[in-house]
Amino acid sequence: MIRAEKLIAQRGDFTLGPVDFDLGTDSYLTLLGPSGAGKTLLLETCMGLIPSKSGNVWLNGQDVTKSLPEQRHISYLPQDLALFSHLNVRENILFGAKIRRIDKSLAEDRLNSLLPLLELRKLINRADVTSLSGGEKQRVALARALLPQPRMLFLDEPFSALDATIKRQLQVKLREINQQLGVTILHVTHDQEEAFMLGEKIAVMIHGKLCQIGSRDDIYYRPETLDVASFLRNQNIFDMTAEEILADGSMQMGHGIKLIAPGHEGAQRGQRFAVGIRSEEVVIIRPNKPLGPELQENLFHAKVVDILAFGGTHTLCVKLQKSEMTIDVELNNCAMRDLGYSIGNDLQICLRKRSLWTIPLN
Repeated sequence: MIRAEKLIAQRGDFTLGPVDFDLGTDSYLTLLGPSGAGKTLLLETCMGLIPSKSGNVWLNGQDVTKSLPEQRHISYLPQDLALFSHLNVRENILFGAKIRRIDKSLAEDRLNSLLPLLELRKLINRADVTSLSGGEKQRVALARALLPQPRMLFLDEPFSALDATIKRQLQVKLREINQQLGVTILHVTHDQEEAFMLGEKIAVMIHGKLCQIGSRDDIYYRPETLDVASFLRNQNIFDMTAEEILADGSMQMGHGIKLIAPGHEGAQRGQRFAVGIRSEEVVIIRPNKPLGPELQENLFHAKVVDILAFGGTHTLCVKLQKSEMTIDVELNNCAMRDLGYSIGNDLQICLRKRSLWTIPLN
């Protein structure tokens, strides 16, 4: 559906790219990254609002790099929504159809089909859009973007100003829109939960570069760079050395502690790696329970040195015995109540090999 090849753009001193990605029909890609990463600039360049310095944008197999924005058949929902206060709700929704010179009766038919999907029947005759709640304004803006039946829908931080409950309702609505209308969506967000909930694929952008693009599991459990790992809040990252490449391709790692990590293509003895594991993937070994095969290596005795509460979860900060290394262990509230840990308690943990990721450092 849309493809970028070696795309480079510039705004002031900031340079985007080169960026390459390929998004198929009916797909949903969330573009995730911190503020200032270049996410909005990428959208604006793909839409033709900002000229590219080099590279190409393809839409439906056609090179649209030099095409005007209105020729690309892309709808855009900006962060500020850009509703017109002098127009009523109906007029706001029909505005895009009027600009595109869509037949009035056809536009009304499309509007009527969107009303139940976006739950707008009670709002359509509202005269003053400024009286709408934040969530209602979002739905009106979505209807305006969808009414021309665009090939693609670009969303730029659409829910950043909404409270958590309304945000979740609209996130679910977006999934429904993507599935029912078959519109391809490119969605910019800095909200990791939103990105993983909505995106069939996720692209992580940092400092103007697409650092990694892949499935939810690829991004979450197998970061390819330290920038991606750090941005995704991988707290447990260790600088280690491959001491031995084992017969099955796994690596015997050492530096402060010793553990077995998954193999890495081209790995050599003496090579440095960042080795990491997500805090929720650390397994607490319960006493007197038999251990399955995958829990019989990478076992460590530790002591709880701090406990942090985060609403629905707790994080145990544990210090490994005979080491200065500390590891974060995340537990949901139910598990925390069952286990009843306090600061100073001893425990045993397992860093499962399949849960570890490795990134070469040299």
